[in-house]
Amino acid sequence: MTQAPRQATATESKHLKTAIADPDGHLLPRVSSRLLKAMLDAGFIYREDSDGYRLSDSEALACTGKTAWRITLTGRRAVLTESQWRDLTSRVDEDEAFLPNVHWVTRNGLAALGLAEYRDDSGAVQPNDGGSGLHGPRFRAFRTELGRRVAQLAAADALR
Repeated sequence: MTQAPRQATATESKHLKTAIADPDGHLLPRVSSRLLKAMLDAGFIYREDSDGYRLSDSEALACTGKTAWRITLTGRRAVLTESQWRDLTSRVDEDEAFLPNVHWVTRNGLAALGLAEYRDDSGAVQPNDGGSGLHGPRFRAFRTELGRRVAQLAAADALR
């Protein structure tokens, strides 16, 4: 069995979270070459050529074209706290709903990263849990498809 990917540093997390917020998962273009290499070596990012072909690490570092760096599933995992990772991987029922013992702070953090979403009783996605501060949440949190794919990294790690 191989070791789990390392945790992202604070600076790496800042850049990776920016990529998470981008609809295409792109890093901002002003990341230092030293930091890009460290994130590339850790498997947090990759680069495609203009045709969408994933470049090798050496090609990616040498590329001077206008292609962007993209976050990987491993990069998404690297920004998670220990409790977020535990809850994403082991506190979800067969319908992808988070179990009641998942803290609201963790659910909200996962939702901010696109790994969880809130749904009403009819299954419509809601912007938050619907809680008013006086009353508890009205909507349940579910793992998204992206959240499921990131969580599957645990199974892949166990098979290596």
